[in-house]
Amino acid sequence: MSASDKDKLGKVNRKVQGALRPEEEFFNRELSWLAFNERVLQEAEDEQVPPVERMRFLGIFSNNLDEFFRVRVAALRRMAMLGKRTTTTLGFGVEETVVGITERVIDLQSRFNHAFDEVEGQLAEQGIDLMNEDQLDEEQMAFVLNHFNRKVRPQLVPILISDVGVPELRDGAVYQAIVVEGDVSKRARFALLELPDHLDRFVVLPEKGGRQGIMFLDDVVRVGLPRLFATFKPTAVSAYGIKVTRDAEIDMDDDLSKSLLEKMRKGIAKRKHGDYVRFLFDRTMPEELLKFLIRKLGVVDEANIIAGGRYHNRRDLIGFPDLDRPDLVFRKMRPLPHRHLKGKPSIFAEVAKRDILLHYPYHAFSQLVDMLREAAIDPKVTAIRINLYRVAKNSHIINALTSAAMNGKEVQVVIELQARFDERNNIKVTQSLQEAGIQVIFGVAGLKTHSKLLLIARKEGRQERLYAHVGTGNFNEATAGVFGDLALLTADRRVAGEVERLFQFFEHNYQRGVFRHLIVSPYSTRRRFTQMIDREIAEAKAGRKAWMILKCNNLTDAGMIRKLYAASQAGVDIKLIVRGACALRAGVKGLSEHIEAFSVVGRFLEHARLVAFGAGGKPEFYISSADWMTRNLDRRIEVSVPIYDETLQAEISAMLDLQLKDNVKRRKLDKKQRNRYVSASGDMPDIESHKAIYAFYKRQLPGAKSKP
Repeated sequence: MSASDKDKLGKVNRKVQGALRPEEEFFNRELSWLAFNERVLQEAEDEQVPPVERMRFLGIFSNNLDEFFRVRVAALRRMAMLGKRTTTTLGFGVEETVVGITERVIDLQSRFNHAFDEVEGQLAEQGIDLMNEDQLDEEQMAFVLNHFNRKVRPQLVPILISDVGVPELRDGAVYQAIVVEGDVSKRARFALLELPDHLDRFVVLPEKGGRQGIMFLDDVVRVGLPRLFATFKPTAVSAYGIKVTRDAEIDMDDDLSKSLLEKMRKGIAKRKHGDYVRFLFDRTMPEELLKFLIRKLGVVDEANIIAGGRYHNRRDLIGFPDLDRPDLVFRKMRPLPHRHLKGKPSIFAEVAKRDILLHYPYHAFSQLVDMLREAAIDPKVTAIRINLYRVAKNSHIINALTSAAMNGKEVQVVIELQARFDERNNIKVTQSLQEAGIQVIFGVAGLKTHSKLLLIARKEGRQERLYAHVGTGNFNEATAGVFGDLALLTADRRVAGEVERLFQFFEHNYQRGVFRHLIVSPYSTRRRFTQMIDREIAEAKAGRKAWMILKCNNLTDAGMIRKLYAASQAGVDIKLIVRGACALRAGVKGLSEHIEAFSVVGRFLEHARLVAFGAGGKPEFYISSADWMTRNLDRRIEVSVPIYDETLQAEISAMLDLQLKDNVKRRKLDKKQRNRYVSASGDMPDIESHKAIYAFYKRQLPGAKSKP
């Protein structure tokens, strides 16, 4: 028997015995997440995407990578401190994972730089030039200097680091390390400037000769540096961009005498001093300055030190100006009214007739805000309860809740203070709500409250009727314009009654209650969905058709992945639509050959979680706030709700069908997660699911044409 045959036989035996090595059973979670960010980068590389949108995808890629280092890489480095043999939850070695991440990021960063240069060239063809300080003519230089003196210079705080040393650098901020040349003292050779993040990162120059110039704020500062340091009479002043990423973990002490608000404030303050997990610098920086910075900052791990280009915080490309050029951006797809709500005076009257499923961003989020505004002034409404995870700044939702309280409604808000990177805003929101006389509850001790619930009590005749919202996304009008999410509005007593029971649980944690319709983490999500998969396995073993579709952001829980493998091996047909990290290895013979995994990345961010089961010929559908990750199943309050209305089931089926037929933006997640596009075959027309779903809802509107 050859060595390769022995290896194959060994794999088969290990599958049978349930003793697969981690790399045979799972795909590394961290590398899978980087594969997701590669899909974002692919959008920036796609020449069919308008150039300003390509720039914005580059910004999204960069923002994602920043958060990845702040959270995941920081966590891995903390784990590595425990010893060389430390492994991740899926069994991968931590040190090997960090090495794999570094190699992958270097490759992706190279592609990023190439894509940026390519888009810059594409913009130039359209008469738009990205300019630096060396490319300005006399008239443009005068404009930039004037802008620097009026808007920028008053905001700058130069620090002579040769003399006082390097201060603590702020996570995610862009700094310029300055070299002052000439007859200057050694104490004044090096300086540091932080670019003010409240100023626009891009400065648009006056149009000239049919061409439009755009400058990074970094280069505007470079233009003004000689004046800023004029007191030293330098012969030259040069600036090199640097940026640090810090560990974003919030450590809260266990002093029970302190309120949660106080702990969160202190935790956020501590985050400013988290360990450096990445140090980015301009690769053209003089070696003397680089060594000085590394020594003063105490960055000792070489893997954390990454050479980059002239500009950092490329996440700001998300706000790249479109110059009022509709040809440079996506064609507008204005959010639609729901067919049952268009032109109707009362949302309550419509929800009382039937369940309504809103699908953002295709449907306007403003309809949910309108429901709250209606509740705020409706004399029949007695109480509003809502749980908040992330809300927009200057939130319309908060305004509506405040209005309700001022109109004498009983308003209760369950708010999650520990929503990562939104902690500061949520503290501010909490104070605003409390000042309005609204009761604020901080959820359940030890569990993040990640559910998306709203309950409105309304007197109708002699009875009280409950109107409930159960969704997959946040009550956030800013993100609802981009995030693809589902929201069920219902007056069904089976659902609304159990939503009320959950709010009672939030207020009195000892009263957990029984849930027969809602599926609630951490108490029943894993068990109930496991039972449903087992039912499909039983159907397959009985020779009947068995299937399931899972759509989520992340699939990384080992137990649920193994259950999906068992279903595949029993003959259950499984289709996955996973936007982000997918630790399941699809299409592996003998392990997962009946599982197909896909990802759709395009103009909208897929955020909806839903699962559908064949259920012996009577399909069942659930929408959920929970990804299939261990934390969502076992350590958070999450809610999944069944969709009972057959019309809404048909809508969800149509949406899933369009995504599974997408041959423009759908990638196949094979066992190596190579992100290969699924292309149209033969005479099949192009189907871009985001456009197709929008057209689907548009055709539903009263008076719309039957054909797209």
